[in-house]
Amino acid sequence: MKKKIAALLAMTGLIASLTACGGGSASSASKSASSSASTSVASSSDSKDASASTETAKSGEKVKIGFSQCVMNHPFRIAMVDSFKKVCESYDDIELVVVEGDGDVQTEITNIESLIQQGCDAIIVSSLSGTSIYPAYKEVHDAGIPLVIAASGCADESEDAYNYYDTFVSTDEVEMGVAAADYADELLDGEGNVVMIRGVVESTNSLNRYVGWNQEAPNYPGLNVIAEQAADWIRLTANEVMANLLQANDDIDLVYSENDEMALGAYEAIKDAGIEDEIQIISMDGQQDACEAIKEGSSFKVTITNNSTMDEAVLAAYKLAHGESVEKRIVLPYEIVTEDNVDDYMARNF
Repeated sequence: MKKKIAALLAMTGLIASLTACGGGSASSASKSASSSASTSVASSSDSKDASASTETAKSGEKVKIGFSQCVMNHPFRIAMVDSFKKVCESYDDIELVVVEGDGDVQTEITNIESLIQQGCDAIIVSSLSGTSIYPAYKEVHDAGIPLVIAASGCADESEDAYNYYDTFVSTDEVEMGVAAADYADELLDGEGNVVMIRGVVESTNSLNRYVGWNQEAPNYPGLNVIAEQAADWIRLTANEVMANLLQANDDIDLVYSENDEMALGAYEAIKDAGIEDEIQIISMDGQQDACEAIKEGSSFKVTITNNSTMDEAVLAAYKLAHGESVEKRIVLPYEIVTEDNVDDYMARNF
């Protein structure tokens, strides 16, 4: 068991780029030390009359990169947009456009159509709308614009939409689920009752984290999942869900939450019930308030980070805009944050 945990921790700082069939290395584009990138911020109503970009960016010209974010009411999504802006500003020839979908797929589609009309040379999309967003992917593809999918659900090889995007950039969320099961077994010394608080269960993000757990959990027969309930990624909903689970079950040993926001809601319910010393929490995303709870030595024991940095996504979009090729799958590293390394992680990230 200790060897497996050590192997997981060794992933910290590792960046791998994988194709669907094999691996490769992500390269770095030369950047200017000056920060002269232009910034545009648009909503779904800001569609312009510029024709869609169907040719690669020419040397010496500004590269317009659009980013469609699904929602901006979650720390992880906000961090992605902040990172996108910061990374773009480190290039001297990127003009950026950011649009936000308000959690509504039709707004997302309208926003992506706006980015096409604004003549973007490459478009990055982060959506939680599942297959409903695929028609917008096709529109980007049909317009001849490179498409990068970032920290989002995306099509597999059996779906037509697999051919609509050029690369998928994200953490391996199945491996994150595997790591959660490994740590649950360690925290419980091989035996205990677990409740799972899930996100939007139809989303790829939730599904992958769930699949990873269930792939690994059979190796630990002492882990007994006694309840599963969705809280749609929302802290308040998770607080209510956890309160109900506590009323229905008096023998919970560990909570596995598919993101930090829900874990923090569950944590509050556990504290309100006065049983903080009896239940441990494992979560995902690595957001600041989750790390602070871990640092306090509370029942919140582990968060497995979902990488919100946009360096690789911007680099891929930049290269594609210049007619270069990139790997179909680029895997970002994750970290496992515990009481032992939380100070170091927070110093580097917040």
